[in-house]
Amino acid sequence: MAISHLHRHTSPGPLTVKHFIDSFQRIWLESRPARTGRKHDAHLPRRIGLAISGGADSMALAYLCKQWELNQRQTSNDTVSVTAFVVDHKAREESTREANMVAGWLDDMGLTTDILPLTWPSHSISAFETHARRLRFQALGQACRARNIETLLMGHHQDDNVETTLWRLCTGARGAGLAGIPAVTRIPECHGLFGVAESGSSLTLLNPEGLNYRIKTTNTNELKLTASPTTTQHQQKQYQISTGGISITRPLLSFPKRSLLATCKANNIPYVDDPTNFDPTLTPRNAIRSLLAEKKLPRALREESILSLIRKSNSLLRSVTENSNEILEQCEVLEFAPDTGCLIIKFPPPSKKPTPTEKNNDTSSLTLRRITELISPFPENHFPLRSFEPFVSRVFPSPSPPASSIVQERGNTPAKQQSFTLGGVMFQPLRCDSPPRPPPSSSTTTPDITTQNLVYENTYLLTRQPYMRNRLPILPIIVPIYPPSLPITTSDWHLWDNRYWFRVTGTSIPLSSGAGAGPTSLSLVVRPLQKSDLKGIRMAASKNEMRVLMDRLGRDAPGLVRFTLPMLVLVGDGGKEVPVALPTMEMWLPGAGDTLKSLSCNVKWEWMYKMIDREPLERTGWLKN
Repeated sequence: MAISHLHRHTSPGPLTVKHFIDSFQRIWLESRPARTGRKHDAHLPRRIGLAISGGADSMALAYLCKQWELNQRQTSNDTVSVTAFVVDHKAREESTREANMVAGWLDDMGLTTDILPLTWPSHSISAFETHARRLRFQALGQACRARNIETLLMGHHQDDNVETTLWRLCTGARGAGLAGIPAVTRIPECHGLFGVAESGSSLTLLNPEGLNYRIKTTNTNELKLTASPTTTQHQQKQYQISTGGISITRPLLSFPKRSLLATCKANNIPYVDDPTNFDPTLTPRNAIRSLLAEKKLPRALREESILSLIRKSNSLLRSVTENSNEILEQCEVLEFAPDTGCLIIKFPPPSKKPTPTEKNNDTSSLTLRRITELISPFPENHFPLRSFEPFVSRVFPSPSPPASSIVQERGNTPAKQQSFTLGGVMFQPLRCDSPPRPPPSSSTTTPDITTQNLVYENTYLLTRQPYMRNRLPILPIIVPIYPPSLPITTSDWHLWDNRYWFRVTGTSIPLSSGAGAGPTSLSLVVRPLQKSDLKGIRMAASKNEMRVLMDRLGRDAPGLVRFTLPMLVLVGDGGKEVPVALPTMEMWLPGAGDTLKSLSCNVKWEWMYKMIDREPLERTGWLKN
C-alpha cells in the first residue's frame, strides 16, 4: 500500500538544492523498499531520470537536479548522473516542435536530454488519453532501463496533491484514496516489461529447514495435511524471486506551486504555460483548481483542510499497517512453494482477547490481501480492500460459545470449513487428525520447530484459482537455435500468468556425418498443464516414468493444483504439440528428450517467481531476516 509522505514547505520563496535533497532523501528512505522489493539503502540513487513536460513544475525540478549534479561533481567523488526525457507525443503537428523547444532549454541548462517519440497504432484509438498515458510511461520506462536508471523523478507538487485528493473525495474514495499522491511508487502501465516493471534483478529465497508437509485427498474429498521431520537427504530448495524495476519518485510533493514558480523566476528558467489548465469548463480537475484558487469552497474543503485530511489518512494507513503486522505475527506460514504456486498458512484461532482484527475491519482486510497477493495472478492492489471484507470472518473468526466454536476440544469434530476463492486465489481448508511424530532426537532437545505447536485447525492451502474455460494464459516463445561454434545470445524474459518470468535458449546438437541440418528456431508455448496432457504423456511414457511423474505431482501439486502449473510445449508442423517440461518443477516430461534429439537440438530454461512483498513471510515466521 503506497503511503504519501506530506511535509509542508512553509516558505513561498524559491527552493534551494538543500530543500530538494532533504525532501528527496526523506521520501526515498521511507517509501522505497516496499515499492522495489530491495533492501533499505541509505544512499540516494546516482543515476536519475527526469520526466520533463516543459511546465514550471518539471523545469524547476530539472534545474534543482542539475544543481545537485554540479554540487556532487565539485564536492564529492560520488557523482550523480541526471538524464532528462522529453516525450514527443506525435499527436499534434506542434508536438515535435514543442518537444524540441523544451529539449533546447534543457540543453542550455547543461542536462543530458533525450526526446522520446511515441509510435501510435495505425488503427483509430477510442480512449486517446488512456492510450497516450500507457505509451508515455512505457517509453519512459524503457528509456530508463536502457540507461540503467533506477528511478524516474516527476514534478508533482503540493497543489497537485490537494486537487487529486479533493477529486477523489468527490468520487467517494476512502482510506488509501484520501492519502494523497504516493511519493514513491512503481512505474504504472508497464506490466510485463522485464527490467521496467517489478523485475530486472532477483534474490534467492531458501526454503527453511524443519518439517516436510504433504497434502493428501481423503475418501471424503477433504484435504489432509501431514508432516514429517526433514531428513539429512532432503535438499533445501532455493527459489529465485523477481526484484527491481523502475520506480516513480515525486520529491516536490511537499512544496506548493508558487515555490516552483518562484524558483523558475529567480533563476531565469523558461517554461511552458498551458492556458487550458486554467479553463474551469474543460475538466473537473480544472474546476477544482479554480475553486481552490478563488477560495470559493467551504472551509472544510479548502487547501489547509485537505492537507490535514491527507496527513490524518496517512497516519491511519500507518496504524492499519502496524496492526496488520501484529496479526501476521499471529499467523504461521507452514510452507511457501513458488515452484508450484502454493502456500500453507495457519490463521489464528478465535480468541477472547480483542485483537486489531476485531477493532478495525480495514486491518483484517489488508492482512488478508497481503497474504493473498503472495499467490495471486493479479498485480498488487488490483482488488480494493472492500472486496476482502466479506471473507474476513472465514479466516479470522470472532470469539464464539464453545459449542459452536470452530476450534473445539480434542475429540470433538470441528465445524466444517468451506473452500472459497478470493483475489484470484483458492482457499482450501486442511484437516489434520493428529500432530506428526517428533523426530527421534527431540526427546532430549527442543528443536526450533516442534510438533507441540502444530495445531492445524483454521489452516488453509492457498493456490491460484482454477482457470476459466477458454481463458488459459498462453505464452508463445520463438527460440533461436545456436550452433555450438557460435556464442549464445541471451534471450528475453517473458511474463506468464502474471506469476512467472521465463527465459528459454536453444542450442543445436552436433550432427553425425550425412545428417541433414537441424532447425534454426523452435516454436514453444508456455501454458497450463491440462488433464488431456496427462493422457497423452501416459501413452509416451513407461510405467516407471509415469509412476515417478504422478508421485511427484501427488506430493508437490495435489489435486487441482497441478492444473495451474506452467508447462513448456514444443509446437511442431501443423500445430502438433509435444509436452517438454514442467519448468518450475525442473522436470522433463517423458518423450521430450527423444523429440528434441530427433530435431538435433536442446533447450534450456530459467525461471523466477514474480515480485512479492516479503514482509508477510517474515512476520509469519517462514522467512528469517
